[in-house]
Amino acid sequence: MRLSSAIARLTEAGIDEARLEARILFSRIGKVPECELLFDPECDSAELDSAIEARARRIPLAYILGEADFYRENYVVTPDCLIPRPETELLVDYAVNHIPCGARFADICTGSGCIAISTLKNTEGTAAVALDLSVGALDVARRNAERGAVSDRIEFIHGDALLGIEGEFFAILSNPPYVSESAYAELEAEIYREPKMAFVGGIDGGDFYRKMIPLYKNNLQSGGFFAFEIGYDQGELLRSLGEAHGMQTEIIKDYSGLDRIAILKKQ
Repeated sequence: MRLSSAIARLTEAGIDEARLEARILFSRIGKVPECELLFDPECDSAELDSAIEARARRIPLAYILGEADFYRENYVVTPDCLIPRPETELLVDYAVNHIPCGARFADICTGSGCIAISTLKNTEGTAAVALDLSVGALDVARRNAERGAVSDRIEFIHGDALLGIEGEFFAILSNPPYVSESAYAELEAEIYREPKMAFVGGIDGGDFYRKMIPLYKNNLQSGGFFAFEIGYDQGELLRSLGEAHGMQTEIIKDYSGLDRIAILKKQ
């Protein structure tokens, strides 16, 4: 297959970044040198042909490659877990800059483990507990912890986030399901290849926040904080929940100027 043919196939399939993604697949799967991608190389590879067709079927690029970059690390990803996204790096960045040396924190709905592992990798002496309902996701997270050399600093728990956990933490981090049922029905095709339970948080997307804050509040040390990823239209919900539970709330905007991270501090 020629690069031009791959670009045409992905364009026909409705891939917005067809040229970029075709080049990535030629480079990563077809092992075509970067310098040759300036022209129109041909690569005789059944694996590459299969990868191009998989992407044309709207299988996410990260699943085809089996990995994704996040924060300062690279993560194994499979269809058992959500693909790490750039906006979630804002949550990790806050955690890295506000969790003190030697502190213990929790990552609820850990998925690939990217939040917990990147936070551990970029803080000193910290330890984490990471919980998820999906056995498959926890298997991926364990692989990523080994890959990141932090297995000795993280404990994985299989369980329901809405049943709580034991222990005291300086911070509780989470990218919970926060998309509403109606919004989920209108998302791009690739989203439906990822686990639905990692996206949908009830009719308005706010179920997890309403349940998690009172459930985990007593797990927070005095002066500690929740850090949640939120939907662009959920800032007011989190402010009201923070006020209702006597917590100081800060909303951090993403790169597009939209509400994205909610920080709730325990007084």
